[in-house]
Amino acid sequence: MARLNTATMVMVGLLLTGSQVGGAGGAVAADAVKAGAGQPAKTAAEMGDLVIAVLDVQQVLRRAAAAKGINQAMEARRKAFEQEITSAQEALKGEETKLRQQSTILSPEAVNEKRRLLENKLSDLRRKAEQSRGILNRAMTGATRKLRQEIAKVVAEMMADRKITITLARKAVLVFDQRLSITEEVLQLLDKRLPNVTVSFKKPGTK
Repeated sequence: MARLNTATMVMVGLLLTGSQVGGAGGAVAADAVKAGAGQPAKTAAEMGDLVIAVLDVQQVLRRAAAAKGINQAMEARRKAFEQEITSAQEALKGEETKLRQQSTILSPEAVNEKRRLLENKLSDLRRKAEQSRGILNRAMTGATRKLRQEIAKVVAEMMADRKITITLARKAVLVFDQRLSITEEVLQLLDKRLPNVTVSFKKPGTK
């Protein structure tokens, strides 16, 4: 890992795109801070030369084995939901066609009642579609949270082992020496530690 002095650290700071790291990088950075919390703070003089690392969080979230597994599970469930909704829509279309055919032989009251029931079924189907979208969103959020937490633990342990002073998210750095990157090493360790993540598609309130 490249070792930079204080002057170089200032130069790197000038290359930052902003004072805040947002999105996935921000979430992982915050978790990494929590993972390393409790350690006594050191002054600049006590730390001496700073050791900097750079992590491409987006690349890790895209290439990790667990991330690929999450995406596959999400896609499979999304297709299952779509097929279920499509089948229900076709069934309702069939009922609507049948009602139009029967409208000439049924009383107006009977036609209105059947149409009311048909509209209720359509409303139920819309609610079901909305619930399905909510289930998918919650499943993705929960699985990704687990993955980010594990990334933060891996980074925190690597920083402790190698005495890295600070790890910057790649999206927050304009230019850097590739020797500072720990992305590939984090990916390797992450795949060993967390090869897959269980994606939960449970409905709210169910155990």
